[in-house]
Amino acid sequence: MLRAYDKDTGKEVGAVWMPAPQSGSPMTYSVGGKQYIVVAVAGGVYSGEYLAFSLPGGGRTPSQ
Repeated sequence: MLRAYDKDTGKEVGAVWMPAPQSGSPMTYSVGGKQYIVVAVAGGVYSGEYLAFSLPGGGRTPSQ
């Protein structure tokens, strides 16, 4: 599971099931004002891939 925590309270605010174990350090980047987190996963019979996650909304529109 990829879990998100409120940095002020430590309370878990979300979780996403991962199809395989995490195989690298999480990475973060921002495009158009929207933040993404990328996680590498691999293991067993599951070939490696990168999974990218973001929260809905939050990006800038082209006119901004």
